Amino acid sequence: MMRVLVTGAAGFSGRHASERLAQEGMEITAVVSSRVPAAGRRPVSGAAVELACDLTDRESVRSLLDRVRPDAVLHLAGRNAVDESWRTPDLALTSNLLSTVYVLEAARALPDCRTLVIGSMLSPRQNEDLARSLHPYGFSKALQVTAALAWHHWYGQQVIVAEPCNLIGPGGSAGICGKIARWAAACERDAESGREPASFRLSSLEERRDFLDVRDAAAAYAKLLRTGEPGVRYALESGTLRSLGEVKAAFDRASRVPLRWEIGTAGGPSPQARHADAIRALGWQPSVPFGRSIGDTLQFERERAEESA
Repeated sequence: MMRVLVTGAAGFSGRHASERLAQEGMEITAVVSSRVPAAGRRPVSGAAVELACDLTDRESVRSLLDRVRPDAVLHLAGRNAVDESWRTPDLALTSNLLSTVYVLEAARALPDCRTLVIGSMLSPRQNEDLARSLHPYGFSKALQVTAALAWHHWYGQQVIVAEPCNLIGPGGSAGICGKIARWAAACERDAESGREPASFRLSSLEERRDFLDVRDAAAAYAKLLRTGEPGVRYALESGTLRSLGEVKAAFDRASRVPLRWEIGTAGGPSPQARHADAIRALGWQPSVPFGRSIGDTLQFERERAEESA
């Protein structure tokens, strides 16, 4: 049985990944942040053990891996909010770059350990000028990936990189679809209570993004932990670019009440699609339809709101 240490296990992707890896017969040690109070935190489904650690503390990370001695590490922890990175770029670099370096260094003492580092589609492409990154978040993720590949090159470590696109689905995502789902669920409650629902502002209807269900991403992580080639960057995408207008239409269909939108005309640039040929060659294919992802996301937020009430 492969013993996998999952960092960021209490997060949106981490919970799905931990559950999927456990379903595939792996023994999961879920690592959660020691900076977040344990009170009120839901257990990580599928985890055999949960451990708290500050991944920005070098000695804590070294002690963690020495204690667990995993066969593989899935490194998901970090800060993934673009808007937050503008306010605190230093924290983005500390969380995304330094924590990765500490994990890589700790894993270096375990020669047979495979390490899967999760980057981002929002980081600049290879050979692009990092100083011209669109935001501090993308800059921090580009440096994270560069460090991961450098440790493979310098020390021969079994380091693999995955760069997912915009992940969506149930579980409390901080991305745009998660934000819209929370707003739409609130609109439904307001309508039931006779209150005037708030509106949601989209920057435009034309911006295009590739959206991938987080459950498909979790399946890809399982595939890469087993058969991914060290030193390779794997793009994870659905292969379909969708406009924000299509996102709006999907939520309009899924909502139980009419939704009020404000539509701007000054949207940001649409990223170019990246090819996911490398991961598809390993036998991975996305399987969750976009409409189901949106419906499941909204249903999750409805249920969470009911629990809170």
